[in-house]
Amino acid sequence: MKLLLLPFILFLGLYADISIEDAWKNVEFKNDGLKGEEIDVKRAELKRSSAKSMYLPSMSITGSYTHLSEPIKIEGEIDLSALQIPGVGSIPYSSDLSKKDIFLADLHILWPLYTGGRIDAAQDIFVAQVHEAKAKQEMKKDLEFLKLIKYYYGVVVSESLLKTRELAESALALHYENAKKLKISGQIANIELLNAEVKLDGARIETSKAKHKYEIALSALATVIKCKDKPNSRLFVNEIMQDEEYYKTETAKKYVGLAILDAKESQSKSLVALKEAAWYPEVAAYGNYNLYKDDSPLMQTLPTWFAGVMVKINLLQRKDRSQDVQAAELLSAKVKYLKIQAVEDLKLLVEKTYKEMLSDYEEFNALNSSLKLSRENYRLRNIAFKEGLSTSVELVDAQMFLLGAKTKRLNAAYNFVQKVSQLCVLSGNREMFFDVAQRSEEISH
Repeated sequence: MKLLLLPFILFLGLYADISIEDAWKNVEFKNDGLKGEEIDVKRAELKRSSAKSMYLPSMSITGSYTHLSEPIKIEGEIDLSALQIPGVGSIPYSSDLSKKDIFLADLHILWPLYTGGRIDAAQDIFVAQVHEAKAKQEMKKDLEFLKLIKYYYGVVVSESLLKTRELAESALALHYENAKKLKISGQIANIELLNAEVKLDGARIETSKAKHKYEIALSALATVIKCKDKPNSRLFVNEIMQDEEYYKTETAKKYVGLAILDAKESQSKSLVALKEAAWYPEVAAYGNYNLYKDDSPLMQTLPTWFAGVMVKINLLQRKDRSQDVQAAELLSAKVKYLKIQAVEDLKLLVEKTYKEMLSDYEEFNALNSSLKLSRENYRLRNIAFKEGLSTSVELVDAQMFLLGAKTKRLNAAYNFVQKVSQLCVLSGNREMFFDVAQRSEEISH
């Protein structure tokens, strides 16, 4: 038996202890999925920062080169009749106003003065997208938190079940040794000894299965927390600290899923404003400064700079602006109704989870009496078997009854812990779980 457990003991030696609080810190800092959500938040914040300059003027420099087939010229005749020169009335003349190759460089400035609310609406959308990204990040944290609770306390349960199986195996091994002595002394029949041996073999198989399940649970937890540590926080069960209405109220105010819908609603309202802005004119100041022009007469006549104000009014577009506005309004209404339905669904979910938590709490307490009874029954059966007053089957049945009571009690506590974590997440307060755990009395296997 010791040789068989040696690899398992060496396996456990690779693990240190970690509390549920420290395990959660590991997840927060090391989880790749959370890092991805953090990148989405940074992207949204950068887009919002970029949109802050939409009211500032834009400046650009353009340079151009143009080749003409022939220079721009001016042609005509000079009237010389006033000079009264015989035979000469006028003479033709021609002058190049430009070169065949024209180079220009200009600085352009455009400054929006009034956009009908387009810029404000666009900026509001970017702000709402930041809120949405942060809310999604928190939702991802909630999911990872619930996953951690499941895996962390899953290891605690599987470890307790393994210890219970080991105790059962040890008890059956001792029972088998006693049975051999009783058989030699003629106090029990051979069938009783064989039955004890079969039950011992079965217990060894169940212990092996429990050991493998524990190893798998440890490996799964290591994947979640990114380190090979064993839980040192135990399962707990305590009296319900808050009533059902408290969780319903807090969930309606703080659940992160509703924050996502709030951000969506804000975006849809801003989209309506953006579509309505298509009906309004746009006003902008503009200016131009010439940076380079050649020395030809035509280029020299161009002004060095000019500035002005322009107004743009869209009289006719290729799509119906009123229908665009209606479509945006319908989207806003849809999000509003989704939020109302989500609040109702969350209330139902809180009620279901809360009642299940109460049920787990009551089951755990009810099993305390069963556990006491099964322990006392096993103790008496063990004494009776040694005195030849009880059969091996009865003793094993008493032990299985004790094992079943312990297992049910552990499962009730495990379910209770999970329901507590779910209510903490729904009410938007993950940290409350740790407070509840610290105020509760831990249970052993």
